Order: sequence, then C-alpha cells, then structure tokens
Amino acid sequence: MTDIVKSLALAAAITLGSVVCVHAADTHKAEPPTDSAPGRNVTMNVKWELVTEHAAFSPRDTAEDALFLDKMWLSNGYYHGNVLHRDLYNSADGITWKQVSDATPYHGYAELAVFKDKLWAIKSDIWNSTDGVTWTKILDKAPFGVRGYGELLVFQDKMWQIGSADDVWNTADGVTWTRVAKALPYGKRFAAAVAVYDNRLWLLGGALKKANDPPEKGYKDTTTYNDVWSSKDGTTWTRVIEHAPWSPRQWFTVRAYAGKLWLIGGYDNVNGANLGDVWVTTDGAKWTPVACEEPSFSGRHEPTCYVYKGSLWIVAGNSWPVRDDVWRLTLPEGKED
Repeated sequence: MTDIVKSLALAAAITLGSVVCVHAADTHKAEPPTDSAPGRNVTMNVKWELVTEHAAFSPRDTAEDALFLDKMWLSNGYYHGNVLHRDLYNSADGITWKQVSDATPYHGYAELAVFKDKLWAIKSDIWNSTDGVTWTKILDKAPFGVRGYGELLVFQDKMWQIGSADDVWNTADGVTWTRVAKALPYGKRFAAAVAVYDNRLWLLGGALKKANDPPEKGYKDTTTYNDVWSSKDGTTWTRVIEHAPWSPRQWFTVRAYAGKLWLIGGYDNVNGANLGDVWVTTDGAKWTPVACEEPSFSGRHEPTCYVYKGSLWIVAGNSWPVRDDVWRLTLPEGKED
C-alpha cells in the first residue's frame, strides 16, 4: 500500500466506521446474509485467544509474513504519518518476538516467500537469505516491474507473482522469470487476496481502478469485488463464483487451515469501513460465516496472518489505529497443518 493511500486511509478514520467479526453474542455488528443468499452455509462458531495485546514490534499494517526455520517471521510494515518500518522480527510462540534486523536492505513493501531453503524478499528487486540475517541481492530489477499489490506464492515447485496486473509470472530459481499468462479475465486486479489451496491457485476479491455505479464511499475511482477465481496451472483461470456471500473488499487475507480456505477482514470500500468478519469454504463457491466468541480481534485491514503449529494467527493490521496485537485460533483438525 502506498504512503499516499495509507495517509488517506488514516484521515478517513475520522468519519468512517468499522465492521467486526460476526460475534456469537452480538451478531448485529456484522449480520451475515440470510440463509437464502447464494453460496452460504450455516454459521460456524470459534473462539480466538489473545496471545499478547502489545508485541515487541511497533504497531503496523501491511507487514509481510513467512514461516522459516520453524519460526514466524514478520517483515517491515506501514505506520501512519507516512512512516514505513524497515525491520525484521521472528517468533517461535507469538509471545516473544526477536528483532533480527533494524534496517532491512530490501524494498519496504517486499513480498516474502520461502523457496529452496531460503527466505526471499521480492518487489522492485530480488533478495534472498539462508538465515534471515545476511541478505544477498539476486537481481537489481524484477523482470515484471514493481507491483504495488503483487503477491508472491510458492506452487508446484516454483515461485509465482500474481496481482496488480492481468498477467502471471513464475520462476524455478528466482533469477529467470517467465510470464505464463496475460490478459487474464479478472483484469488488472489489485489488493486482492491469493492463496494455494487444494492443489490450486486462488484469487479472491480486490479492486480495479475504475469508478463504480453508484460510486463507492471509500477511495474514488475504485470498484471492489467479491468474486473467486481459481487455476490448477496458473495459466487458465476459472471464475468459481461471481458474487460470494461476503461483501466486496480489498486489503484482506486468505489462508488454508484445517482443511478449509479462510477469509479474514479487509477494507470495505463500498461503505468506507474496516471489516472483521471471517468466512470459510472447501470449494470456493459455498461459504460459511464464522461466529467469533468474545473477546475477538477488532475489524482491520492488512493484517499479517500465519498458519503455524496447528493454529491460525492474526497479527497486527489497521483498525484505525494500527495494531501490534497477536491472536490465535486453534482447532483440533488444524493440528496437522
């Protein structure tokens, strides 16, 4: 997320509200669609645990995540006032966070991925590290250019670059990249969520730079979506559902956990509000709203999420203000993840 956009988001907090997780005891905060809504199943109930209210790292959103050397890694992040954190932390339990670097050499909004036993940081340039401490620049310029909201994934023994354009790139070594698809039907989608689940690539929601009708109340000349796309090879993409029961959104997260694909939070540009709802699916078409018992995390966009040691983790993010909290959900069926 660019500094200008983030500044606008902070200013908007003065007048815009937020929507939080569908609470079992307080469902008026984010009423799920009626049972007749297409693609909706009955509600699932869960309980989140607050691991720490204030972690060792400073409040932030848009921090990048990775699981590397059996730890959760948190990289960089945005703080209001056009401040961009350039640091790197890791943790083995979500409580104690160790600062590995206070001056990361790679791009401030670099995406992270673990590939071939190395931690990679990719945005305008490409870096990797065997320990997270010492970094090596692999390429001065990424061949696909700077993707403002590009996402980095590992799939079928390759790294993949998806988003902020209507094409897809991959690499087997981090040096030679190939554009494997272009002019994709979902368009130059940005701020979407992407994931690997059920041996497929997934792209959900996000936005296009064009005015909606009627205009959305958040950022101007923006149209947000609640569609779901999937691909088994990264080249041919199929729209699984055009209008999922969750609302159109950007800056949200999806993760594969406990045999399901989980959708968490985001920003509702239609109404100008943060979101804290949670949904799950096993096929991308039918979605189940998740009711969260109190206490639960606040509505937020750009949280950092992990699937680690059998739990689903929500870390930091922007609730207006930005956060430095850590939440965890542990399900019996998630212990194999």
